[in-house]
Amino acid sequence: MRFSWIAISALLAFSGCSQKGAFDLFKMDEAHERAVEQLRSDSIVLSLETKAIFSSLYLNKMDPVQYKDGEYFIVSVYFEKDNRTIKVRELETNGYELSLNGKKATTIEPLDEKDPRRSLMPIQNNWNRYYFIRFDSVRETSLALQLENNQTGKVVLSYQK
Repeated sequence: MRFSWIAISALLAFSGCSQKGAFDLFKMDEAHERAVEQLRSDSIVLSLETKAIFSSLYLNKMDPVQYKDGEYFIVSVYFEKDNRTIKVRELETNGYELSLNGKKATTIEPLDEKDPRRSLMPIQNNWNRYYFIRFDSVRETSLALQLENNQTGKVVLSYQK
């Protein structure tokens, strides 16, 4: 009986202590919330080894006024470090091809560290390569952004317009 009273007293004492939850410490502005909502990530794995990690951000949903004459993405790619024959770790030099619903990109622009568009991507680190990608407009409502390499495999990230 004494244990019951101690447990009930402790429960009542601790139940009303906090007005805030842990998630109140992680406030995001509206642009960052939209970016996290549009972020997709996946990886290419071959023989239990990660060959590439592919993340993308669909910009048309984030800012429909600015990005309306095509399909726009910011893409982050990590390539394996074990391949010493590759001097520059870029999409083309690694043999990767990027497509949206089977069509190639019209513009692939590498983003350097100081480019303000890079800050839109919620994932920020020094070992990823970042690109601003533009595709011609797609009529379909579902989008399949694909990164493929004939030797290591492919990854598809899906979006809805």
